[in-house]
Amino acid sequence: MDSSAGRPKPSSIHVEWRENGDFVFSCRYRRAGERDAPEAARRADERHHFPTMTLAMGNVLRKLRREHISFPLFLVSLAFNHRNLLSEIDRLLQALHNHVDQQKGSGEYTCLVTSREDQS
Repeated sequence: MDSSAGRPKPSSIHVEWRENGDFVFSCRYRRAGERDAPEAARRADERHHFPTMTLAMGNVLRKLRREHISFPLFLVSLAFNHRNLLSEIDRLLQALHNHVDQQKGSGEYTCLVTSREDQS
């Protein structure tokens, strides 16, 4: 029997950008058969220092807003920093999985992703 059958699974991801370039990452999760996960305020339960991811997501936001970005330069930067970006994504996903593993039902994981190390 699959032991993961009753564990909560991700159902949606939300990214909310801040004016300073940081963003809040949220992932709602629920058990199979449950209705929508409960609504939660957009507050960060955790904070992560991920400068490469913040830079990449800032470029995604500019592209979504149709602002000019130097796409070739962005690709070179992404290729140069790919190991850091993949490491940061892995750390974010590990934090999400650790949170979900401790939960008994539906809920939401929310964290602030910032390029600054200061915790103030």
